[in-house]
Amino acid sequence: MNLKHERSLIDIEECIQSNRLYHSDQYHTVSDEEIQRIQHDLLEWYHAEKRTNMPWRKDIDRSWDRKALGQRAYEVWVSEIMLQQTQVATVIDYYNRWMAAFPTIYELAKADIEEVNRLWAGLGYYSRAKRLWEGAQKVVKDLDGLLPDNAKDLQSEIPGVGRYTAGAVASIVFGEPTPVVDGNVIRVIARWRAIHADPKKAKSVELFWKIAANIVPKLNPGDFNQALMELGARICTPKNPDCVKCPIKDDCRAFNQLKISQDLSKHGFFNKNVKKRKQMSITHECSVCHEIQENISEEDYEVTRYPFKVSKKPPRDEECAVVIVERIISKDEESLYLISKRPNTGLLAGLWEFPSLELESLGTEYTDRVEKASQFLKAKYQLEFKDRTIFRRDLGNVVHLFSHIRKVYHIEWIQYQDDNGYITYNNEGIKWVTLTELKSSPIPTGLKKAIKLLEKFKTTTQTPLSKKKKVTTSSTVKSANIASFFTIKKK
Repeated sequence: MNLKHERSLIDIEECIQSNRLYHSDQYHTVSDEEIQRIQHDLLEWYHAEKRTNMPWRKDIDRSWDRKALGQRAYEVWVSEIMLQQTQVATVIDYYNRWMAAFPTIYELAKADIEEVNRLWAGLGYYSRAKRLWEGAQKVVKDLDGLLPDNAKDLQSEIPGVGRYTAGAVASIVFGEPTPVVDGNVIRVIARWRAIHADPKKAKSVELFWKIAANIVPKLNPGDFNQALMELGARICTPKNPDCVKCPIKDDCRAFNQLKISQDLSKHGFFNKNVKKRKQMSITHECSVCHEIQENISEEDYEVTRYPFKVSKKPPRDEECAVVIVERIISKDEESLYLISKRPNTGLLAGLWEFPSLELESLGTEYTDRVEKASQFLKAKYQLEFKDRTIFRRDLGNVVHLFSHIRKVYHIEWIQYQDDNGYITYNNEGIKWVTLTELKSSPIPTGLKKAIKLLEKFKTTTQTPLSKKKKVTTSSTVKSANIASFFTIKKK
C-alpha cells in the first residue's frame, strides 16, 4: 500500500470518527494514481466480463472510412435512445425490429411517422421515437447523412441528443475521450467517491460530470464508458451490490467506509457503554453533500446509502373512460373498430387509441360513464345508437403506470350492426380498422391491455350480434342486451 492510499484510508477513518461522516470537498477528489488504477482495472474487467448479447455492441475499426463510421454512429445512437429509462433485455427485440425496418439513417428519414410509432409502441417514452425520426431527417437533409463525429456538434445539431447520448456516440464510435453520465454511472461514482448529495441538483450533476471527465482515458474511451455503465448495471446495482467482485473496490470510499466502520465496531466505537479509543472533532465543509444532523449508527454505513435517496412524489391518479366500438357490417366481412389519433404533442403523442374520455373525478359509476361516453361519441364521432340493435357491456378496468401518473382505464365495449359499408371522416385522425390492423397499429401499452380484455371476454361470452356458436359461459359472467343507451341493464 503506497503512502497516498494509506493517507486516503486515514481520511476515511477520520470521516467515520466524526460520527456523521463529516468531510470537505477534498474528500471527493481523485488522485493520479486512482485514475490510473480505475482505467486499468475497469477495462481489464470489462474485456473479460462484458455482455455479448447486445446486437449494437460491435467491434469498431477507426481506420474505417467516414461512411462506415457514420453507419456505426447511427446504430449506437438508436440503441442509446432506446436504452434511456429502459432495460437492456427489453430493448434487444425492439432494436432488432427497428434495424430490420430502418437499416440506415436514410430509411428512417424517409419513413412515415406512423411506421416509426408502430415499431416503437410498447417501449414507452414515445417522444424518443419522434426525435430519432426528426434527427434522421435533419442529418440526411443538412449533414449528407452523417452524424457529427464529436460530442459538441452532436449535442448542438441533432434534435433530442443530450449530453449523455452525445458523449456515448462520440466516445464509442469516434474515440473521443469525452465522458458519459447516466443513472448507472452516477451510482458507481457516488459510491466510489462517497458523494451523498441529490444527484439531480446542478452542483451534484456538475461534480459527477467532472469526475467522469477526469477518469475517462484518451485510449479506448468508448470501452471505458461502456465499462462504467456495465459495472453499474451488473455489479454496483441499486440493491445488493456485489462488492466482492467489483474491480474498483480498493479505491471505493463507500466500500472502505464500510470496512473501516466494521473494524471500529470491533473495538466498541458504536457501543455507547464502551469508551471510544479516539473521538474526532471536525466540521462538515463539503459544499455538495448534505450535512448529517445526527450521529449515524453502524447499519448506516452500507454501500447502498449512496447515491443520496431523493423522496419521489407518488404518481397522481387519473381515470379515463375508454369505449371499444365494434361495428358489424355483415356476416361475410370482418368487424371494424373505431380508433383516433392522439395530439402530436404531450403524453403518448401521435399514437392511436380507442375513443377515450378523461374523467374529472375518481371512482365513477358505470351508469355515469355510459351517459358521458354517449355524449362524447356523438360530439366527436357523430355516433348515435338510437333505433339500433346494440350490445353494450362494462368490461372492467386496466391500470397502467406512467412515470408520474397512475392511469385507470375503464373499458366499455359497444357492439352494433351497421350495413352501410365504410363510414368515412373528414378528419384523417379518425378511422375504422379490422382487428388485425388494430393490433399492428401504434397503440399505447395501456390500451393493448384493453384489447386482451376484450378478447378474453369474447372467448367466454356470446352476444346477440355474435357470429359465433353459443359457448358455455361462466356462472360469474353475465351479459346484457341493450336496445339503446337509454335502456341499460345493470350488471
